[in-house]
Amino acid sequence: MTERIDDQGGAFAAALRAAISERGMTLARLRSQLIDDGNPVSMATLSYWRSGDRQPEGAQSLSVVDGIEDRLGLDRGHLGALLRAPTRLGTVAPPRLPFDEERERRETEETLHALRAAPQDALRDLSTHVTVFVGASGAVETVITRCLVQSTKGRISEVPLIDVAPIETDVMSVISDVVGGRVDREYLHPGRLLSGVVIALDEPIAAGATTLFEFTETFPAGYPPRQSAWHATSRPARESLVWVHFHPDAPPSWCEEYIETDEKYSSSMRPVRNGAVHLVRHGFGPGVLGIRWGYDG
Repeated sequence: MTERIDDQGGAFAAALRAAISERGMTLARLRSQLIDDGNPVSMATLSYWRSGDRQPEGAQSLSVVDGIEDRLGLDRGHLGALLRAPTRLGTVAPPRLPFDEERERRETEETLHALRAAPQDALRDLSTHVTVFVGASGAVETVITRCLVQSTKGRISEVPLIDVAPIETDVMSVISDVVGGRVDREYLHPGRLLSGVVIALDEPIAAGATTLFEFTETFPAGYPPRQSAWHATSRPARESLVWVHFHPDAPPSWCEEYIETDEKYSSSMRPVRNGAVHLVRHGFGPGVLGIRWGYDG
């Protein structure tokens, strides 16, 4: 979670000490607020970071840094930009397909092969925000996804995306309004359950660099109605967010969140407040975060 450094007066530690001092914040109070935000961290770790004895490293630690910036009222990147580049990069675990079903895993591999998708072993998913708009029918109409990714080695020029339909279909979802890239290739698996696209980045990124891209997904006539929204990641991600907005004329009778990993599956009912519900995790992956809903009667 942390890496020892020799420079105990490092820029990151100095900036952290200054921000904490200026706001009269104790480490205990800061830690409590971070835990409330879903960023668990130990007192020892915060103390090491403040003194400069260690620096944050890894997706979970970098998420905590984002949380510290938020809680101390700092601009995003105020502290994170002061971390040494090798520390920020850390190591990336080999990607693992996040789907549980053997068929989904196999057809995902086949779809990536058919798309001639470049290996993603050097891609770090820093942040993904999935915003979902549900129509009056109760089914998803539009999904807007924004991704911040980083290259940890070599050069990355494209990113593959996989969609799993609710049931087998000959109709693919449509990716449009791409910002920061373009749809270069697409493929519907013969099994008619999975499809994929490859987004070619406007500017390829080298080791240490990041890029931000956004796209809109819509579902044409013939696509099976979807009453769920999910985000799958093949490795730990700093932040994953799914935010569902329901049509004012179609509030669901019930709504639940679910989380799938290799180790476990969990779900819990969620209240829908002001027509929306969200699910966020820091340092999550590989696995699937999702929200599903339904209508009684």
